[in-house]
Amino acid sequence: MTLPPRARARAITAGNGTEYALVVPLALRLAARIQERPLPAFFTDPTQLANGLRDFLQAVGPDGVVVTDPEALDGEITSRDPGALPAAPRISAALEATRRLRVTVGDTAVLVACLPGDGRAAELLGDSSAGASVLQVLAREFLGAGADILLLAEREAGGGAAQEPAMRTVANMARFHRALCYVSGPAVSFLDQPTVVPLDQPRPARGLVVTERELPADTSMTVVRDWVDRVRG
Repeated sequence: MTLPPRARARAITAGNGTEYALVVPLALRLAARIQERPLPAFFTDPTQLANGLRDFLQAVGPDGVVVTDPEALDGEITSRDPGALPAAPRISAALEATRRLRVTVGDTAVLVACLPGDGRAAELLGDSSAGASVLQVLAREFLGAGADILLLAEREAGGGAAQEPAMRTVANMARFHRALCYVSGPAVSFLDQPTVVPLDQPRPARGLVVTERELPADTSMTVVRDWVDRVRG
């Protein structure tokens, strides 16, 4: 019997799920297309965000959805007071949508918060010491809202540099919540990277499996559904 997605995530967290896949296309903007809303309005409306992601789950059938991503959040990371971040419009909407989805989807889908890593956040702020605080606040809030997976996105090169203590702290926070933590970008020795399978080259894969990039809003739903099916094998 196949375990539901959230149970598979818990098995992977416990180290007993190496044979499992969690297939999650990076398709936040496709959910906006389903709701027929412009992105700025979609990202700040928790009802539309939650409904769009739920409808995407039903239309495509992945193992989970991305509830936010760095491109959606970059414009909110402008304050030098990390404690104020949860009240920022896009972050607040994403957190509320996560809470609602946690109730409505139950164990049938994992919720993935794709967050800017501390190096990326430091680059946005122009302050190398602030990135760690930003990352930890965002991680705490999304884990508390019910996220099952944190995917930390770092740039390959740039003004900010990821700090190992900050990453370790977030990894420990995820473990406390029985959640998974991955890093996308430069490798971090104690964090796994997701398995990247291009949309136009689907193949069976295991672990957290994502598309090679955030999919544009005009991507074919049929193509994404086929990618999900073929990655599952």
